[in-house]
Amino acid sequence: MLARPVLDTALSTCLLLLAMPAAAQWTFVDVTVAAGLTYEHGYVDGLTERRGIVGGVAAGDYDNDGLVDLYAIRGDIGPNLLFRNMGDGTFEEVGAAAGVDLTGQVGSGPLFADFDGDGRLDLFVGEVEDAPLTVFRNLGDGTFEDDTARSQIASQIQTFSASAGDYDLDGDLDLFLTFWNSDILAGFLWRNRGDGVFDDVSDAVLPMDDLDLTFTGNFTDVDDDGWPDLLVASDFGNSQVLMNRQASFFESVTTPVISDENGMGASVGDYDNDGDLDWFVTSIWDPDGDPEGNWGITGNRLYRNDGGGAFSDVTDVAGVRHGYWGWGSCFADFDNDGHLDIFHVNGFTNPFAEEFHEDPSRLYVGSGDGTFTEQSVARGIDDTGQGRGVVCFDMERDGDVDILVANNSQAPRLFRNDGGNDQHFLGVRLSGPGTNSQGIGAKVRVTAGGVTQLREIRAGSNYVSQDPAEAHFGLGAAATVDQLEVEWPGGETTVLGPLASDQILTVAAPLFEDGFESGDTSGWS
Repeated sequence: MLARPVLDTALSTCLLLLAMPAAAQWTFVDVTVAAGLTYEHGYVDGLTERRGIVGGVAAGDYDNDGLVDLYAIRGDIGPNLLFRNMGDGTFEEVGAAAGVDLTGQVGSGPLFADFDGDGRLDLFVGEVEDAPLTVFRNLGDGTFEDDTARSQIASQIQTFSASAGDYDLDGDLDLFLTFWNSDILAGFLWRNRGDGVFDDVSDAVLPMDDLDLTFTGNFTDVDDDGWPDLLVASDFGNSQVLMNRQASFFESVTTPVISDENGMGASVGDYDNDGDLDWFVTSIWDPDGDPEGNWGITGNRLYRNDGGGAFSDVTDVAGVRHGYWGWGSCFADFDNDGHLDIFHVNGFTNPFAEEFHEDPSRLYVGSGDGTFTEQSVARGIDDTGQGRGVVCFDMERDGDVDILVANNSQAPRLFRNDGGNDQHFLGVRLSGPGTNSQGIGAKVRVTAGGVTQLREIRAGSNYVSQDPAEAHFGLGAAATVDQLEVEWPGGETTVLGPLASDQILTVAAPLFEDGFESGDTSGWS
């Protein structure tokens, strides 16, 4: 095996930090134990191939107190855990009291989303072996009830990741599930009847032959026609761009540009601030150039949206190919400079590929010109664990984005962002419309300092994990937001501004024809 590149050494880290101006020396600090996330993921009877690639964490405000809570998959060594955010940098574990402490399961891909439209986040928990998946209904008093039977989602399907979105624009959240090497090629897309009861519409609307070996799906409007499309990262050259034809069917418009060899994790975001949504897919890059197994070795892909959902591969220009054995990923502006960065976790325990046993997580910092520089160690993220899921979220509501790494068969790591909020920011959460209580699918645009940035509100997947359904904008030196525009699902818009920066707003949906609440904004912290 070749030695790890010198950019990962302590000396290069020190040189990089010394070369940075003082204002730029934001960093991450491991606060896992101090925050109370003292648990491990693992298995009583050891690893199998499936067990080694699952797990994850869901992120969402299940108790509506304005803080992001966490639901962690545990494996079968103990119950799954629900961590309630206390607002002071710590979490209280309440899984048993809330009724969501599933035990004895090989769980994966949890997802918080409001399936029944009552304004409270429900919880989906996947499973990849013999136990059933679970749907929990949020009762609004801090507890959940098992709603799996009523949901009518086939409980014995082996689900890796889950994403929610309103693909038919009928006002409620539908569900897309991924399956890797499943015996049953069915149950990918579930249409919500409006009350959290679902029908399997996969055969009717999806190109089923293209959906085996799926890992990470995301509803996102890549052609800007108002209809949520599907981007699906899949193993062994099967990643897909599925265009929504006004809910009648999804058409595969995948071209040879979509060339990731082992698509696993994914992120969607407008990294170049040109007004459309780009797609980052993690794959496998082997530093020794020798594929010891049946996998590819050419690394990650960054697909730039050139408009209308036509993608170009800009991986090498951007400098984001070399990510080792990549899994979950996120786009986020960690330093609040107005340019999205990329973080992803990685690792694999194949006995014939030792170079992946302790490969480091990657932090690609956006420069603003379409390129990125890798700065994980330089910024204090030294995780070499078996990363699978990742959550990027503002844990303390202090205006910068923190990182939780969900490791497989190991403890998690929570990295607090220190100094990212030295520059200005704006946070946005949505309320409404109707049964889509978080405004999933809405596009939020913020103009400040002469630049317009775009975020899409998604209940999506990073790979077996999710970020909270809210928008974070780094504003650099801009102390004022000139305009905030929300384009709601269905096309209605809310326009606000000017606004002060360094606050987090909740924006309510406007009055729609069918009687949804009138719009306003309210600050919260």
